[in-house]
Amino acid sequence: MRIGFIRLVITAVTVFALALPGYAGQLDDHYLAAFGQQPSTGTVLEKAVLLPVADAAGDPHCGTPLKHGLSRDWNKLESSTQKALAKQLALPTLSGTPTSLTSSGGHFTIHYTTSGADAPNINDYFVNINGVPTLVRGLNYYTGVNSVAEWANKVGDAFEAAFSYYQNLGYHMPPTNPYDVYLASLASAGEYGVTQDIAKVFSSGFPYASSSFIQIDKDFTNSIFKPTTYTPLQSLQITSAHEFHHAIQYGYNFYFDIWYAEATSTWFEDEVYPTVNQNYAYIPGWFNHSTSQIDLAQSNAGFNSQAYGRWIFNRYLAEKHTTTVVRSVWEKLAGIPSPDGSSDVPMVPVIDSVLSSAAYNSSLGTDFLGFAKRVYVRDWPTTATITNADIGLIASYTPVSTYSSYPVNSTNTSTPSVTLPHYSFAYYKFIPSATTSLTIYLTKASGIQAAVFKKASGAISEISASNSDGTIYTVNGFNTLNPATDEVTLLIANTTGSDKQQANFSTDGTTPAVTTPSGGGGGCFIATAAYGSYLHPKVQLLRDLRDQHLLTNVPGRAFVSLYYRLSPPMADFIARHDTLRLAARLMLTPLVLAIAYPAVFALILFMFFSGILAVLYRRRMVALQTM
Repeated sequence: MRIGFIRLVITAVTVFALALPGYAGQLDDHYLAAFGQQPSTGTVLEKAVLLPVADAAGDPHCGTPLKHGLSRDWNKLESSTQKALAKQLALPTLSGTPTSLTSSGGHFTIHYTTSGADAPNINDYFVNINGVPTLVRGLNYYTGVNSVAEWANKVGDAFEAAFSYYQNLGYHMPPTNPYDVYLASLASAGEYGVTQDIAKVFSSGFPYASSSFIQIDKDFTNSIFKPTTYTPLQSLQITSAHEFHHAIQYGYNFYFDIWYAEATSTWFEDEVYPTVNQNYAYIPGWFNHSTSQIDLAQSNAGFNSQAYGRWIFNRYLAEKHTTTVVRSVWEKLAGIPSPDGSSDVPMVPVIDSVLSSAAYNSSLGTDFLGFAKRVYVRDWPTTATITNADIGLIASYTPVSTYSSYPVNSTNTSTPSVTLPHYSFAYYKFIPSATTSLTIYLTKASGIQAAVFKKASGAISEISASNSDGTIYTVNGFNTLNPATDEVTLLIANTTGSDKQQANFSTDGTTPAVTTPSGGGGGCFIATAAYGSYLHPKVQLLRDLRDQHLLTNVPGRAFVSLYYRLSPPMADFIARHDTLRLAARLMLTPLVLAIAYPAVFALILFMFFSGILAVLYRRRMVALQTM
């Protein structure tokens, strides 16, 4: 039995080791995999460790985060990796004979080809899908254009419109004029467009600025762009607005924080072209994960609707302080160097600094709480370009938990407790009961603010706290509300830059004291040391496990607290030894696999324990036969 068990363990360890060839899991492997440079074959375990987490929605997105990350991290990569990926940062080479034209305003050079894979499809054509010829409509069907040159002129017009819009708002234009825009086939990469830097330092009036160029999809007729919902012309318009603001961002500071870069570019899609409204589809990605910090790092793997959905916060700031506030943030960033010469500048302190200035006389905490309240109250104002129909497209709040039986206390399956990272919020919904009055009791960390709302017959009112420290809220008439249409909702928000701010609540006064874990920052020290960067998608998976599962319960918080006390010196030692980094990744593989591929991991566990039972059974049979 002992020999059989040892063999089984060795086999299991070997399987995991084979999932980590060489130095798999480092930053090099992340970028190689993201750009399709990993071997097409490989085990599920290899993919769990090496490859980015796939975008479940499958929607096209902006390619700027991945290219920005590659350029920023270039000097951290091995020379072999740099050689393999050099073409990713080079100027595009189109499939056919390159042709170009200058836009009507003279601010853009549009590069295109009339042959090969990168040529825009003017006429309808057929593609083979699972052996079935399928009709794909060309640009002539959607837009009436009759030639590639005519479409290229429309591309120029769209970018000229974006240029004029941003110039009228007072933005500093990119240093390159005319600016280069390339039409290329991007559908297979799942991208509307991508803005890439050319040189990290460029003389444009700002010390950390960069010149850049843009690629956009050749025609937006591929089905992933939903051309029957958003015409190719509409996709072109919002892409020109989105990507050209990235060009402006590079012209301020190469080291921009990608979450805010995407939040700003996505907001401007609706500002420049207010009738398309495609960006509203991203808002649920944030509201469904409101307990994540506002500056959640966008995965270099590509699409992350949480980051895109944060554009709505820019709208709130603009409505409260005028649109100059967002420009002020980018102007403030222009003079700030990278913290260490190779990392992006965190945008949360920059935004807070701008809002706290005399020009706006506010703070990020104040405005974030106001925004979180508006998410529930929905008092979004209309403008000449934002109609009631547009406001109807804004997703409603998403409660973390809903309670319908009382009292609510620590015995509930959905524990009335939350630990929030910086600038995040959570809503809790209470369904009326004819036999229950409602008082909500809170204990909370210093960074937490709360609000209670009562919805009765469609009218929403905010309930004032019954005490001076905002920890007791009594809802009069709760038992008379209609449970089918009415509700009481508790908002808990972390309105500070500090993480792990806890709040507990109950309806019977048995509210436990808060026990915020010690230690600070983004954490995951050992995972960061093992994978080479806190930006690695697998590190993000482990941070999500911590924030969404461990910090939501008492045992989990105790584990996190212990981890923060013990792991920093261990992580520092691991980071200095390649062998230990490999060993750490090996040890983390089961956990990463369980998070990314729970069904596969369950199957592996089943096979493992089945093997143990088989060994035990065989041992028992041998023993019986020798009796």
